[in-house]
Amino acid sequence: MIHYSCDRCKRVLDPEEDLRYVVKLEAHAAMEPLDGVVLDEDRDHLLELHEILERADDTGSELIGDDVYLRRCFDLCPECYRRFMRNPLGREVAAQLDFSTN
Repeated sequence: MIHYSCDRCKRVLDPEEDLRYVVKLEAHAAMEPLDGVVLDEDRDHLLELHEILERADDTGSELIGDDVYLRRCFDLCPECYRRFMRNPLGREVAAQLDFSTN
């Protein structure tokens, strides 16, 4: 039997009883073309990058570091999922003040 736990609060999740959310995070470096470099217009650069990333996944290669490409997957309980969705970037939220209209 597979055991799940919330990656945020570490609560054990029963797959038959508890709702579990899977959050997938993928980040990659956004590289702009260099000034003055003539690019071959016939090349599909996006396809080439995709193929490189696929090969890296297949071989478990360490050639592409976390500073260039990162993929993670997290299991969250319902409460941690709601917290994540309210503030996915983890920014500090300023206190909301209600001022009277007078």
